[in-house]
Amino acid sequence: MKHSEVIALRKAFNSVKERQAQNPQAFFEERKKKLMATRELCVGNDEILSKAIDKLKKNGMKVHLAKEGNEAIGMILNELGEEKLVVKSKSNVTKEIELTKALEKKGLTVIETDIGDRILQVLKASPSHPTGPVTHLSAKEIAKGLTEYYGKPVKDDPEDIVRIVREDVISSLSEAKVGVTGANAITAEEGSIVMAHNEGNIYEVMRKEKHIVVTSIDKIYPDLESAMNMLKILSYNATGATIPSFVEIISGVSKTADVEKKFIKGVHSPSEITVILVDNKRSELAKTNARELLYCVGCGNCLLYCPMYNTIGNEFARGSNLGGKGIAYHSLYNNEKDEKLEYCLTCGKCRENCPMGLDIPAIIKRIRSSGLSSDVYYFLKSHMLWLYYQSLLRLRSE
Repeated sequence: MKHSEVIALRKAFNSVKERQAQNPQAFFEERKKKLMATRELCVGNDEILSKAIDKLKKNGMKVHLAKEGNEAIGMILNELGEEKLVVKSKSNVTKEIELTKALEKKGLTVIETDIGDRILQVLKASPSHPTGPVTHLSAKEIAKGLTEYYGKPVKDDPEDIVRIVREDVISSLSEAKVGVTGANAITAEEGSIVMAHNEGNIYEVMRKEKHIVVTSIDKIYPDLESAMNMLKILSYNATGATIPSFVEIISGVSKTADVEKKFIKGVHSPSEITVILVDNKRSELAKTNARELLYCVGCGNCLLYCPMYNTIGNEFARGSNLGGKGIAYHSLYNNEKDEKLEYCLTCGKCRENCPMGLDIPAIIKRIRSSGLSSDVYYFLKSHMLWLYYQSLLRLRSE
């Protein structure tokens, strides 16, 4: 990552820390305990997963369980049929299976409607945070890339950048018939899909004729109360706000009971909802001593405090797998010791700032170590790498 990108990353991260400081998190302590209990109950729980699937189907939604990414992509292509334009919202699971790239290879046009994700798509850049994908790019760099892409001047002013990208997104939203979103939670009791956002784009995407939800099997929650508890913790740790601007809860297709109290489906959009639940080795991981990786709610607070990530940014990543947690997951998924595990300082900053105290350093130690001498080797190497990159940053800042 370039020096300017690291500086922009730190600046963005500091702004989140400042907002967090304005909202003391003492009242979150009981919520965190409830969230941890919920994650321990649901992750790897086939009974709750089956209950959620049955309830979704009962609510009139189609549900597919995909063993791995390519299978999920095939299911999505089948659902798309002859459609050639797809609008989608931010989704870490679709990034994981590289859905946009796969659909584009098939000749489809995919428009990311989240401002940050659309900028990433246009600039062909990599994300730097799960909820703030372009935090490493300055307005000047973004404006330069957008000017080249759109063929017209774009000022290096955040408001102008958002306006230009928003106009681009809106034109596609009006034409598309299919929308793809992720989901923050699927509830077993109600059979509901829960999605949080700040921009309002998910509301537009999900109201297409067909709504395809792509999420993972670890996003199951017992009920709406537990899902909302998670969203408050997620929002605070991701942005510093105690609740997102919007929370969408979908419990079925559009319908009315205005005439003789009989349900008539498909009154407005969507008239069809399909849920794709991706496993991608999560069921296997849930049976190991690294299962707590699946407790993660994707807030990205660990990245704000990771010394290595704040020094080299998304060089400490594998695709959409960011930071120590991401590299650990990538290593276990591929059953190999990823060389980027060497970057982890095992300092524990991620554990201290994780809302659930997930012990990622311990998991990384288990993956990369074969004994005390190995632990010492990785400890020394990671710290030498960190000092080296820190010195480079200082030299470039002078």
